[in-house]
Amino acid sequence: MIHKRFLFCIFSCFAAFSVFAAVPQVTVKYASGYTGRGNNDELICEVLIVPERELVIDSFLLDPGDTELSDLRSLKVSAVSSEGNEDVLGVYAVQDSRAFYRVDSPVTVSSPLMLRLRADVSGDAEEGNRISVVFAGVRTVDGFEYMADEADSEGLEILLCRRRLYAPGDYGSRNWRIPALLALPDGALLAVNDKRKYNETDLPEDIDIVARRSLDNGHTWSEPVDIVVGQGYKKGFGDPALALTPDGDILCVFVGGNYLWASTVEDPQCSYVARSCDGGMTWSAPENITSVLWGENAVNPQCRKYTYSFFGSGNGLTLKRGKYAGRVLFAAAMGPASNLNNHAVYSDDGGRTWNVSDLAFEGGDEAKMVELSDGRILMSIRRTGHRGYSISSDGGVTWEGQGLWPEMNTNACNGDMIRYSSIDCGDDANLLLHSIPNSMERRNVSVFCSYDEGQTWCSPKVICSGKSVYSSMTVLPDGTIGIYLEENPEPEDCSLWFMNFSLDWLQGGNFKAH
Repeated sequence: MIHKRFLFCIFSCFAAFSVFAAVPQVTVKYASGYTGRGNNDELICEVLIVPERELVIDSFLLDPGDTELSDLRSLKVSAVSSEGNEDVLGVYAVQDSRAFYRVDSPVTVSSPLMLRLRADVSGDAEEGNRISVVFAGVRTVDGFEYMADEADSEGLEILLCRRRLYAPGDYGSRNWRIPALLALPDGALLAVNDKRKYNETDLPEDIDIVARRSLDNGHTWSEPVDIVVGQGYKKGFGDPALALTPDGDILCVFVGGNYLWASTVEDPQCSYVARSCDGGMTWSAPENITSVLWGENAVNPQCRKYTYSFFGSGNGLTLKRGKYAGRVLFAAAMGPASNLNNHAVYSDDGGRTWNVSDLAFEGGDEAKMVELSDGRILMSIRRTGHRGYSISSDGGVTWEGQGLWPEMNTNACNGDMIRYSSIDCGDDANLLLHSIPNSMERRNVSVFCSYDEGQTWCSPKVICSGKSVYSSMTVLPDGTIGIYLEENPEPEDCSLWFMNFSLDWLQGGNFKAH
């Protein structure tokens, strides 16, 4: 006969084992990267709860980590449906220590449940601080506490602004690519890019070029306006670049029609220029300037045997110094067969007539130019491996040699180069900025700095550590820096983001200019 006390011990041990075996798995995956002042619903982490038995959640255990509480307005926890919809379970003012936050109504979990923790960032959050809230666990209505598996959490670093202008599917377009960004004299920002309606592919696909404006340093943006609308296969447009004329008009150059490598005299990829006289709100009909650039009537005899040309998208250049002041230039890649040669396309009358420089770089690709403090022009050229450069001493008409920057060993990708400051304009130092993927893959877009007019470049600051491609930069009237960037976490589907940061953030407080 088995003693009752013995049976009680057996049943007690079995019950304890059953509870132990029923511990749910709570797995957390944290987001990383950047957020911006005033951003709402910024994803902090996703939490997967896999129960061994049904449980009813009463509270979430959240830990602010190193987060400054003044940088947060609120936290939000949502349950995610199988369709991806989110049902808010609770909105909270974050406390200054690890604490349980009760749900609005108890949540029954009988099958795997996905939660998302989101944050609303304060409008005056401190640039450079991090939102590093930790989802530490859950508590049930019967008092059991289940801790989340440990996971790395770098948090989200705060920028002055981070806004997505386009995501795949917005405005009926599959993809968005090729950013160009320009700060206007009245303080507005102009963002221009390709609207690749049906796929990610370049011309000859059916592509539009569109523009948006911001009047508050990139926090909000107007609805898109068309610069030019594609009308079908071999009737699309793409690869825009922007520059200001001396009288304040905006020039947008781009290409259209045939595929670059298939371009012929009979069936060309054409080059165009459109003009806006009202800050990018309306645009003139495109003017075809192809015959000036290449072919038998080209203004430069070097280009008369060429069969194609395209502009380096992003920024053009308007000279401000010396006898060439007012000249507007765009870098172009031209050539016969499959050989790309870089030239400067320039105008001395605000874009009404055009000329083409002598060869600047043989075997190049998309390029950007900046005016040096002594009046020379520096051209940066896309290559696989070390980035190329060339220099002009006569306003971009002729070019001196071909050099390589060992500090920039990168994937063949378009980037941007702009002047931030110069001593002869009353600043504390000469400073150039260059954005480019700091990788042999299309990822890790970063910003390099040069204090010696492009002779050498300092270690860069990462802007997007994930998959990222083209970028365009500008200096805002308040001295902060704007960058318009392609990010593509999913194959072929790019989103376009605007980010704004201070030079102090970029250089860690070690530099003063404006």
